[in-house]
Amino acid sequence: MNSQFDLNRYRAKLKTRWLGADFVYEPELKSTNTYLKKMDSSGFDHGTVLLTDHQTQGRGQYERSWESQRGKNLTFTVAFKPSSGDRLPLLTLTFAFGIVRALKRLDIENVRIKWPNDILINGKKVGGLLTETVFLGQKPDRVLIGIGLNVNQETFGNELNYEATSVKLEKGKEVRREDLLCSLLQEFEHQYTRWTRRESDLCKDVNSTIEGFGQWVTASMNGTVKEGEFKFLGMNEKAECVMLNKELDVKTFSYEQIRIFPRR
Repeated sequence: MNSQFDLNRYRAKLKTRWLGADFVYEPELKSTNTYLKKMDSSGFDHGTVLLTDHQTQGRGQYERSWESQRGKNLTFTVAFKPSSGDRLPLLTLTFAFGIVRALKRLDIENVRIKWPNDILINGKKVGGLLTETVFLGQKPDRVLIGIGLNVNQETFGNELNYEATSVKLEKGKEVRREDLLCSLLQEFEHQYTRWTRRESDLCKDVNSTIEGFGQWVTASMNGTVKEGEFKFLGMNEKAECVMLNKELDVKTFSYEQIRIFPRR
């Protein structure tokens, strides 16, 4: 299926209270994150969703490109206007957790978060998140969570430096993008509420879905592989990566510093 996003079906299926009620559709954009970064924040609401069928300059972390065939996947950004900039890295992982839960409801097994912002199915990348924040002084003017999720795409270019998959490839049949987006937004709204309430078990729930959690792993920091092995203890309330070395010293690393490579 390679078709334009069905706005009427989306409106009929949406069950959220506020997230995605303000919905903007563009057939083609360079990047949904970039589009909302350049817009005056008075031009959209808290909880606005911007989706495009074709993102010509989609970006991942570190400005890596994101390949997505027209009309087959979900490429969208969710915009928030939180009252403070506290715990924003945790918000990214909270949304990653929401994606995991939504995919599991499709009876897809072995869905995991790859620290810090990729989604894997059976070890293959199915999606990723890119969070960008625009500040006015110390206060965030907007937080943009860009999401790319392979839905019905079946082939991927040889230039990709990871093995990719899609919901269709894993489930064995096509999925309506409108239905999946509504499921994702419902999950995001729930998890965002948990994040704002600082629910104590949120970190525990997210940690349980991160690849390598509770295992001895290899780690790299700022691109350099660290000597020895570390036990990955998950993240703390600040979304810092917590590691235990062989000497039983506990180390914490910032959200974007560290990469984790579980044993295979």
